[in-house]
Order: sequence, then C-alpha cells, then structure tokens
Amino acid sequence: MEDDQKLRVRLIGRNGRRRFDPVSKERLVAACLEAGASVSRLALEHGVNANLLWKWIGK
Repeated sequence: MEDDQKLRVRLIGRNGRRRFDPVSKERLVAACLEAGASVSRLALEHGVNANLLWKWIGK
C-alpha cells in the first residue's frame, strides 16, 4: 500500500460515519498480515482506528 497512504472513503453518512472502499480495505488487511507488520502503525499511517483495523482482520 505504498501508492496511497489514506484509505479511499466511499461514502460519508449524515452521522459522520465513513464507509471505506472494499478493495482498499482488503489491501490494508493483507499488508497487516505480512510478517513483521505493525497493525497500529499501519492504522495510523492510513487514518484508521487500530481497533477498527483489528475488526477487519478478524473477518
């Protein structure tokens, strides 16, 4: 995920909740599953909460 550091936001609802592009999510999860990757660091770099990223990894 070197090409774009922020995840693409597909939709922002009236309540401010963001919906992320599924392809971008899958690439970020794949990057987290690589050996030696720090989930917290990747979450910070991509503008996502680390707990949300752990939730995506669990799915």
